[in-house]
Amino acid sequence: MFTFLLLSLFFFSTVCSEGTVEQEDDVVNDETQDVTLDVTPDVTPDEDEDEDEDDDEDEDDSPPEPDVGQKISFSQPSLSEEEQKSYHFPDRYRCDACQIITHNLGSDFNKAESKIPRKTKKRTLGDVEVMEIVEEVCSKDKFKDYSIQDFGGKVTFKGPAFPDRKEAGMSMGGGLWPIRYTNYCGSVFEDIEESEAYEAYREGDLFKILCLERDCKGVIDHTPEILDIRPGRKQQGTLTREEL
Repeated sequence: MFTFLLLSLFFFSTVCSEGTVEQEDDVVNDETQDVTLDVTPDVTPDEDEDEDEDDDEDEDDSPPEPDVGQKISFSQPSLSEEEQKSYHFPDRYRCDACQIITHNLGSDFNKAESKIPRKTKKRTLGDVEVMEIVEEVCSKDKFKDYSIQDFGGKVTFKGPAFPDRKEAGMSMGGGLWPIRYTNYCGSVFEDIEESEAYEAYREGDLFKILCLERDCKGVIDHTPEILDIRPGRKQQGTLTREEL
């Protein structure tokens, strides 16, 4: 009897121990699952698709690559056969030529006066100096900074007298052009005395006397600012004698 009681007690204690281990194993397993869920990022398949669409939109918004194969072509200024062979300045460009002469002559007068000492009472040029300046203004070297170009089907002149003409294009010079410049320049002063030209400069009427009443009549009705050259007036890109 006593042996039976001992066996029953042993069997009961064994069953209780196994139940306790199983409960502990269940607790450990539940805690492990919770930790795994916490560290997993909460990302749904829809969000992944949205990110892919955003990436595609960013790629579509990128600027297009430049077309390196595009080319710009220019043609040489077109002149008639007569104009190409003539030693005289073409009539349709004489107003431009006159503007060049006015700019050169007015700039030379202005530069010469700026060299007169400040203490000198008579701040004007003498007759001999005026004559030398007028003769020099018609030399070939005075026109070396000018050229012609064909832009948009129209022949235009480029150089210091035309600061606004900055179009891209193929320019042309040399050849007969230096001779044409000097021939035309000489013709301008056939009817105008050197002293008359200097007096017109002093009064601010140089362009009017040389061009507006002659080859620019009907082409231009006012004096361009760049050609409004007079004593003490600051030109574009130059200094007055007071600033020197």
